[in-house]
Amino acid sequence: TKNAISGAAYYGTSTALYMERATGHIYKINLDGTNKKRLSNTTVPKSFEAFWSYKSDKMAVRYFEDPSPKNINLTVKTFLASIGPLLKATSSSQAELKGLALPATVSEIAVSPAEDKVFYLNRLNDNTTEGIAADFSNKNQKKIFELSFGEFNVSWPTKDNIVLLTKPSAKAEGYLYFLNAKTGSLTRILGGIKGLTAVVSPDGERVVFSGVGQGGTEAKIYDVKSKTVSNLGFVVFADKCVWSKKNKNMLYCALPINISSSNQPDDWYQGVASFDDGVWSKNITTGESKSILSRFGADIMNIFISDDENYLIFTNKNDGTLWSLKLKKD
Repeated sequence: TKNAISGAAYYGTSTALYMERATGHIYKINLDGTNKKRLSNTTVPKSFEAFWSYKSDKMAVRYFEDPSPKNINLTVKTFLASIGPLLKATSSSQAELKGLALPATVSEIAVSPAEDKVFYLNRLNDNTTEGIAADFSNKNQKKIFELSFGEFNVSWPTKDNIVLLTKPSAKAEGYLYFLNAKTGSLTRILGGIKGLTAVVSPDGERVVFSGVGQGGTEAKIYDVKSKTVSNLGFVVFADKCVWSKKNKNMLYCALPINISSSNQPDDWYQGVASFDDGVWSKNITTGESKSILSRFGADIMNIFISDDENYLIFTNKNDGTLWSLKLKKD
């Protein structure tokens, strides 16, 4: 894309869906950048996050609401929508994005990888946060937990396990928990690691994680079953990595040419530091690593892989544009 996006998803065969950040319009585009088609005409200004259901026919959107005379603060709103009708519509002029707003107290949201469900954190007050699972109509709600602490990033990598990760900072010890969506049980997986960021594999058996070590940023692999830790062999933030869907041993990462500053990942999140990335693959069982792209010339984030594993899709953090990288076959 030429313009910044709020979020994207793989859809169909060699196509992607994305929401344009400035307008909130939804587009469909081939992964080679051709045949762009606008699907919606509903304006959602100042959108900054868009999460898609596992079939990419529903979505959750986070956006900023402008201050009003009654509320002078910038408010974050969360919107659930069905885009199935947009995918079938023949004219974008008739394609209105319809859905419903969640309470303004919702702080984080994630979507299920296997069902039409969302999970969100809802602040009840300054001391209490509840975790709610619901469908995309915000019905069939199930309260999974209630905690006195709510400063988590959330993701939903496997059908039964929701991941709660404390907000990463080099100045604070981070913790990673598995929250069972059925039973509500909370299990600590990793903890006591400053600057902790982590990405869980699709089967929930492995975690690539990074944090502050003696020599700066370190990246490692945690085996959930054996409870063993091994070095990744790359210096990278975990959230610049994505697990293969077909080969549970394969990992793809956007590797910065050089991670400067000891205040990481804070400086990267805050936009103080930017990196020039290459793209590598790593088989964590054999130890074999390959350079796929020696240098991208920009900072890669929100990386994911197409269902057929022919493409890596990611966002350039510097300008918010959407990119694809075709993976060459051996």
